[in-house]
Amino acid sequence: MLATAHDLENQAPVDRRLATFRLMPGSSEPLFRDWLVAHRETLFSWTMARCSVPEARRQMAESAVAIQRLRGQAEFMAWLYGAALQAAADQAGQGGLREADLAGLAPELRAVLRLTSRGDFRLAEAVALLAQRLSYVRGRLLQTRLKT
Repeated sequence: MLATAHDLENQAPVDRRLATFRLMPGSSEPLFRDWLVAHRETLFSWTMARCSVPEARRQMAESAVAIQRLRGQAEFMAWLYGAALQAAADQAGQGGLREADLAGLAPELRAVLRLTSRGDFRLAEAVALLAQRLSYVRGRLLQTRLKT
């Protein structure tokens, strides 16, 4: 049955607020980018080790210092994560990263870098994980591993 104009006028107004995706109070689960801060030294060392020539390592170290000084910690972590992903993606042509190449990294980082090096994750997908909660990242990694 179609609604008449009179029916539409007598309806209660519809609540049209946008959905919010905030963490519930009391939950302390960090975002992936915040979790990475504790692993920055290891990730930086790993990324520097992927540079094959001394000139590339020098440029990377200079960039790291400049970004930290001029843009701050958050921007540095995003840059470092992107550099690590790019280093992993560069390994795609050589069959991906071996487990020995990932020694010393946290399991979540190993999984992201391995999946990126194999081409299972595009760089844009891996970068998008920075803004997600750690449980989402772990679930996404598990889903991607199961698909391959």
